[in-house]
Amino acid sequence: MIQIRLRAPCRREFQKDVYRPGVISLTRLLWGSLGGGLALAVIALLSGLCGVGVLYPPLAATCFINAACVYLRVARPRQVIIGHLVSSVAGLLAVGLGDSLAPLLNPGAILPLKLGLAVALAALFMQTFDADHPPAAATAAIPVILPLPVEPLLLPLHMAWGGVIAVLAALLWNRVWFDYPTPEEEDCPMCLGLHLGRMEALGLGLCAGAAVLMGLRPLSQKLYWCGMGAMSLGGLLLMLIPFAEARLVSGREPSG
Repeated sequence: MIQIRLRAPCRREFQKDVYRPGVISLTRLLWGSLGGGLALAVIALLSGLCGVGVLYPPLAATCFINAACVYLRVARPRQVIIGHLVSSVAGLLAVGLGDSLAPLLNPGAILPLKLGLAVALAALFMQTFDADHPPAAATAAIPVILPLPVEPLLLPLHMAWGGVIAVLAALLWNRVWFDYPTPEEEDCPMCLGLHLGRMEALGLGLCAGAAVLMGLRPLSQKLYWCGMGAMSLGGLLLMLIPFAEARLVSGREPSG
């Protein structure tokens, strides 16, 4: 049943059982809508000023999730950044594979093939790295159908930059009322006042520093490329986190 809440913003209105889909809340309407819009405006402003081209449509969906659906796991920083990074790679691979198969196909089948490959590879990569982030499926599809704002090989790190800006905007906006990122479990680890493990906090910090260096592109190409290198390292660290304590399960599950 849909619940309609007309109470003014207060801490109670941001708790998990209220600030969620299925509740039409005055607080969520105001805070979530304004927060998502401001975050995308900041990304667009910084992208233009810093010369770091990104794809706005998938980041728009990210900004909405980060502002209005923050208790979903897909809104956590690692999922946002790595989701966009690996999906960018998926989209570029789909374009390359589609182009290589084009001579063998009917011309009308090339675009559907590329789109299918892009989303399939994005889903494969996001699930492999435990970084499910639905808006990033659009990050994979857009290189198939639209001109890119940056050279193709730079797109993954530029989209990671956009994801970092979206996360930092969400940190500043949401923590006025509640913890962001939200804890996944009751005993969720804490690091630097955030509900993140140490490796995840380190990776996020490295990516944030990299985003600053990349943003200095108009002043120094060297700093920009240093930022690109740091973003690669931060992204790699965040990608490998799921495997640090992974447990391999194979064969038949025990009965009973």
